[in-house]
Amino acid sequence: MAGALNGHFEMPQTFAAVSIDLTATNMWQLEGCENVDAKVATIAGMAVPAQGQVTVQGDERLVWGGRDRYYLTTARTDLTDGDGVYATDQTYGKTQLLITGEDARALLARGLPLDISEGQFAIGEVQHSHINHIGVSVIRNADVSGQPQFEVWVMRGFAKSLTEFLVHSAETLR
Repeated sequence: MAGALNGHFEMPQTFAAVSIDLTATNMWQLEGCENVDAKVATIAGMAVPAQGQVTVQGDERLVWGGRDRYYLTTARTDLTDGDGVYATDQTYGKTQLLITGEDARALLARGLPLDISEGQFAIGEVQHSHINHIGVSVIRNADVSGQPQFEVWVMRGFAKSLTEFLVHSAETLR
């Protein structure tokens, strides 16, 4: 899960008003060809989220990933395909970064072409975009100690490059 950054960064990286850390959870991509919502809900054990949203049930989350595509973050280590829904283990395919703190928005704004200002990107929303040239998924998590937190998912092969950009940018914020 954190393997893409092993030997490159000590985590967390902490700066004056923002921190960059890893979260390690199993991730499953659930997708099919059409009308998969009811089937995904059965496999995940929770309602599918609306477009651009996240459904939370206990320690598990179901994240909207596009038409007929969802991501399940869970402690489960095995998930079975079912009736036209294909479960693909993404645990080691994606790196999950947490960006937390007063300057979290300012840090992400250095490369993210989305308006993530307060009131524009609500807790429980997800957007698929890019930071510089790197494709990412950004989730607005609940605040931590009154400070905003964002979760950034990146393909493992781009994790080091993205983290280098974020660390360098964080060093220049204050």
